[in-house]
Amino acid sequence: MNIITNAARRRVSGLAVAVLLVSGSLAVTPASAVAANVTAVAVATGSTATVTYRATATRAGRLRDILVSIPPGSTGRITSVNGTVRTVSPGVLRWAPAKVVTVGVGFRFAIPFYGVGLPSGGPWSVGFKATGTTGALLSYGTAVLSRPVSANVRITASNPIPGQQTVLYYAGTVTSTGVLTSVRMQLPAGATGRVTSVNGTLSTSNGYAIWQPRAPLSVRAGARLSIPIYGVLLSRYGGILSLAMSASPLLMSGTGTLALIAPPAPMPPVPVAAFAPIRTGCPSAWPSTVAENAKPGTGQWVIPSTMDGPLSAYLTKVSATCGDTVGLKVTSGKPVSVVAYRMGYYQGLGAREIWRQDGVPTVVQPAPTTGGTADGHPLRMTSAASWSTTLNIPVTKDWIPGTYLVKVSDGTYASYAPLTVRDDTGTKHALLIQQANTTWEAYNSWGGVSFYSGVDTGSGRLTFDRPYGEGQGSGQFLPLEQGLVFWAESKGLDVTYWTDNDLDQFGGQLPERAGTIYLPGHDEYYSLPMRAALSQAITKGVNVANLGANAAYRRITFTDSTRRYWDIDRYTAGYDSTIWRYLGDGYASQPLLGAEYACADLGNTLSTGSSWLFRGIPAGTAVPGFLAGEIDYVWPGLYRQPGLDIVASGTGTCRTSGRASPVHATAFTAPSGARVFNGSSFAYGCFLVRRCPANWNIPTPAAASQQVVTLMLGNITDWVGRGTIQLPTDTGAAALRVGVPKQAIATDKDD
Repeated sequence: MNIITNAARRRVSGLAVAVLLVSGSLAVTPASAVAANVTAVAVATGSTATVTYRATATRAGRLRDILVSIPPGSTGRITSVNGTVRTVSPGVLRWAPAKVVTVGVGFRFAIPFYGVGLPSGGPWSVGFKATGTTGALLSYGTAVLSRPVSANVRITASNPIPGQQTVLYYAGTVTSTGVLTSVRMQLPAGATGRVTSVNGTLSTSNGYAIWQPRAPLSVRAGARLSIPIYGVLLSRYGGILSLAMSASPLLMSGTGTLALIAPPAPMPPVPVAAFAPIRTGCPSAWPSTVAENAKPGTGQWVIPSTMDGPLSAYLTKVSATCGDTVGLKVTSGKPVSVVAYRMGYYQGLGAREIWRQDGVPTVVQPAPTTGGTADGHPLRMTSAASWSTTLNIPVTKDWIPGTYLVKVSDGTYASYAPLTVRDDTGTKHALLIQQANTTWEAYNSWGGVSFYSGVDTGSGRLTFDRPYGEGQGSGQFLPLEQGLVFWAESKGLDVTYWTDNDLDQFGGQLPERAGTIYLPGHDEYYSLPMRAALSQAITKGVNVANLGANAAYRRITFTDSTRRYWDIDRYTAGYDSTIWRYLGDGYASQPLLGAEYACADLGNTLSTGSSWLFRGIPAGTAVPGFLAGEIDYVWPGLYRQPGLDIVASGTGTCRTSGRASPVHATAFTAPSGARVFNGSSFAYGCFLVRRCPANWNIPTPAAASQQVVTLMLGNITDWVGRGTIQLPTDTGAAALRVGVPKQAIATDKDD
């Protein structure tokens, strides 16, 4: 039997003993009649070597320990396996077995020592002595140890694209002279195919390909082995892989890296639909942002936390245009006032009243339902679609395109219902800000179940036919998105608005509607038409700034043209099958926007650097809590856009695991000239109004932090807009003059 098994050849760090080795020798007694046949071989493993001693037992007995000498001047933190290692004198190591080992004459010892930092020079004479429990010598002798020959493993692919067929070429240097019987090569995880090679036979087992020559081959140290493997079908997942290659019996062993990086996945073309005719009574052009925000504002839109309660409401459309009618459904049982507020700057008050109706009678609506099935799967969809319509609201020429909160109050309780009004005149604006309403709905647990209610109990279909539970009924608008609207309108930008649903329906029109699109803090849930439209817009020169993180991460499908319902596949592989990257690395967020989701983070400090993002801000300025909500970073194993620049970096703390994670804000210029920025934090919008979610580490950012983020956003706008978005000379932060209650928001559960 041999005390060194395959598993034992790996390092066991728990056996590590720190030693600093100096010169020394190991005394041995004269050889016995049975030759010990001591050998010592060094194999390079990075900056250190693995030195393996082998010897034949010349006497039977129970093993107590083995002493070996190593070259004078060796250094390192040396470990072994199946026993413990310690230094007994300078240059001499003692290995003691972890369990009883009984040997017979002819037994072959093989003891590896890892992490040996060999000195320059060589070869060296080294010794080996195995002693039994009675003190008898079981084996002893000397050997010549030469400097190690590196295995220098190199692995290449003829077509290094995940999901495609390729030829893999493995090459490595023989480190010991001997007779080659086989070469074992680790295949990329998930690789399949009917593989073949040349000049021998090839078989596969447990993720390895084993090549055997037609007859044993004598090889010398320094010889180069090169084995091709044909017909490998790569998994749709890649990365920078570390793959092992070894030649038996123990002639070489090492690892090489193979980069399998998927380019962005191709998207279907998105048709460019014509704009609908302007309806009677609706204008062909709308007032400028400056003109609109010069009108008197009001702080009456704010719902104090004392009015939170059972009153709830929702609208029958997530977005509308002039000439539409939107239904309002309310549960209260008391007469209510219904007031529509356009959100903006308005002298720092944040909104302007556009429309109202008082004394509207209401009923106590039926309880929502949760259930439904599709293809044999439980949908667990919570819906209030059965509610009766309380009021129909006409969207007239008075409803200037923008983001709206419809406030419903019975005098005791109040709630919001959000609405976005589009500009469908065909006017091209400098900037379009998107509202992330599909993500609001994914996190909406009002009345029952959200997507995040649990691995086994969360929804597989969600509907907009119910109120929002977050943001006092506003979804994630007030917690994350109002600040971006407030800032853009305070600066008088030529800005327009739409929603995720509009990107799905009108995505082909995006280049006709705006030169630049801003994605809000948490724009996670994307259908195929949404992703395809955004990708197509970039190829047509539309600039994109993701002022958030975790964007375009989960994959949804709207069930019909009303876009009131969307499905998400949580059945194939749980949460994994809901992620775009589940389709393959080319569908990850990083190939599209520049960085990939890392984890949820409740708030870490950003320290400003010297890139264009921080122009006008002293380097090293601390912004406590800015790396918050969820964070992104540039994954080394995913596609990186040519010319991608990391313009800001930091370290976050993952909420669930507590592990540290890098955070990278990125920027690149697409071949079309479009500029793409990925902000990698949820916090841009909420810092602009100094009101972040209550469950973050910094719910009320300091005024100094607000000013830093305001300057950052100005720099982002200047860079990403390529001079097409006219910023005022005033770079100061705008103050929101009304107090708004904080709301907590949920974040992804998978770190």
